[in-house]
Amino acid sequence: MNVFFHYGALGDFVLTLPMLRRLTGKTTLVSAWERATLAVKLLGSTPSVSPMDIQMWEFMRLHAEGGPTSVSPAIGELFSEARYIVSFVSDGEDNWAKSVARLAPQAKRIYIDPRPPVPPVPPEDMTEHISGWHLRQAQAQRLALSDPVEVARGGCADGPIVVHPGSGGVDKCWPMERYENLIGDLNQRGMEVLPLLGEAEAERWPKDRMDHWGRHMGAKVFGTLHELHGALAGASAYIGNDSGPTHLAAQMGLPTVALFGPTDPRVWAPVGPDVTVLAPPSAEAMDWLEVQQVLDACPDQG
Repeated sequence: MNVFFHYGALGDFVLTLPMLRRLTGKTTLVSAWERATLAVKLLGSTPSVSPMDIQMWEFMRLHAEGGPTSVSPAIGELFSEARYIVSFVSDGEDNWAKSVARLAPQAKRIYIDPRPPVPPVPPEDMTEHISGWHLRQAQAQRLALSDPVEVARGGCADGPIVVHPGSGGVDKCWPMERYENLIGDLNQRGMEVLPLLGEAEAERWPKDRMDHWGRHMGAKVFGTLHELHGALAGASAYIGNDSGPTHLAAQMGLPTVALFGPTDPRVWAPVGPDVTVLAPPSAEAMDWLEVQQVLDACPDQG
């Protein structure tokens, strides 16, 4: 059995799915509960994945000096039956690693640095895609993996194009007025558009803008990851910034148009069967991108 620990942002989490798909045997995924249960939906029955909440007290105690002196029978069984423990939460030298080594001495423990190297690492390593960086570390530590698993192309032919204008980083967001112009132009072409707004927009945007998008542009606000997943499951295509929802749409197989500017798509591009990345030759502010360029990249509905 594998035990896979991850605790990070949605986009970072989704980018671990290619590795999760390649784990052999049963896997217990220990992550934020919403993300762990979402992964079970995305991965299906193969591989066999069971979710656990990383915020359970017994998992939080692993980080403490000296670690837990005892654990419940269920957690004890989890560690005692583990063949591989894959961690995105430890460097292998900290309190967490010492606690896990004591609880699961029989397990092969794999420690993955979730972020790629930064200067002065040579440029060829700096531009390696993040999923390749994860995989290379896992292979170097002899994690048993199956052959790569391709994600099937998804999307509902008669569904709307989902447009998500947000991102966790403000500098990664395409200008709002250009999103509004894009949606207007798509509507004029007879395309159905569903704007989606998330927690970041609800917290960051002024009330009058939220009201405008809701009343005049038909935007819906998703409050949970499962609501986001449900909206994407009924879509024909997706357009958005470098963000967690964009990575999720790509991993669901949706035709995805990803808008980049200050971040490097060679490292952070969404992974999926039908992804179009619009990016400048080198890092720039998001206003580099014109509405017509995005329109030209949009897949036709139907």
